[in-house]
Amino acid sequence: MGSFLDKPRTEKLNEQGEAHGVKYAVAAMQGWRTDMEDAHTTQISMSNEMPFLNWSFFAVFDGHAGSNIAQQSAENLLQYILATPQFKEVVETLKKNDGNISDDVLHQLEAGIKTGFLNLDAKMREKIGPEHQEQSGTTAVCAMITPTHMILVNLGDSRAVLSRRNAPTFGTEDHKPYNEQERRRIENAGGSVMIQRVNGNLAVSRALGDFEYKSESHLNPSQQMISPEPDVYVIVRNREVDEFLLLVCDGVVDVMDNSELCRFVTSRLKVTSDLQDVANQVLDACLSKGSKDNMTVILLCFEVAPQIDPEAVKKEEEWKMKIVSRVVGNLILHFIRIFAILEESGNNAVDAESIMHQLVGDVLQTCPPDVNFHSARTVVEDILASRNLP
Repeated sequence: MGSFLDKPRTEKLNEQGEAHGVKYAVAAMQGWRTDMEDAHTTQISMSNEMPFLNWSFFAVFDGHAGSNIAQQSAENLLQYILATPQFKEVVETLKKNDGNISDDVLHQLEAGIKTGFLNLDAKMREKIGPEHQEQSGTTAVCAMITPTHMILVNLGDSRAVLSRRNAPTFGTEDHKPYNEQERRRIENAGGSVMIQRVNGNLAVSRALGDFEYKSESHLNPSQQMISPEPDVYVIVRNREVDEFLLLVCDGVVDVMDNSELCRFVTSRLKVTSDLQDVANQVLDACLSKGSKDNMTVILLCFEVAPQIDPEAVKKEEEWKMKIVSRVVGNLILHFIRIFAILEESGNNAVDAESIMHQLVGDVLQTCPPDVNFHSARTVVEDILASRNLP
């Protein structure tokens, strides 16, 4: 179930860019965990061959019991999908019909994605051998972005969340052992669901790896206690409605539901155009809200994503100044004076956790509309990083 540090590691791994008109940013943080087990991949072009030259691929992998399977999956999943007979057939079909993605093509894509997952899982198991010495596994949430469609893929409890203008938020469904369909498969494979976990241990019911739960020789891979078969969601892109897409691990959605997450990102996009900053603030806010897990987020912004709102920027700056005044005036300067003594004694009391507790009262009351109090965490971290104040 994972071990924890005395203090969270808040350094972030970042990446950003643009893929065929879609801007994206990645942020990943170890947090309270003793190890970083998340992995991710971003491919601006899925291959050098049409039509996939104009298709992009993004994925987040949330590893557990180690990072090996997550890393292998991040490095190899897309190639296993592209190598399937279904995807090879799609290439030929789309070459003949000017790239038109028909229902038949979508069925082929869905089948190819599932086959790719199963083939990768089988290959990793083959490399490991029959002793199952590799104990790790990983969830996966992926997005293929085509000029006309979003193809979302989910395995486990990471999640894809789509924000749409004046429309309900869309989110993929988690694969949890207590879901009735998942429970039936687990029990049919000889397992049980205890304390909402497979055999009282694993919190997800579908994953790559986790080979100790895939040992029933009379069952096919999708019938095992832990299935490597993902769900696939096809969404027709609407350039007047689609705002942004988030791919996140459960360290994020455990503390922010889909609607809250979209509101938070919207509030950040109204005050900054730096997507990397927005992604970082998501992680800081989740840490402030109590997430104890590794966290990774991929943010993709479409044409009608929220834009800078001057009034929101003004209110944000005023609020930040109140935070800085409160922190520096009443806490930081005091802590700095005794910081050397505390560090020499090994009692480093100056940290974001203690400061956030101090801020809850008056700063929470002054939050601008639609701004989550926990976004103050980023401001506090920035101040602490510059604690060589007079």
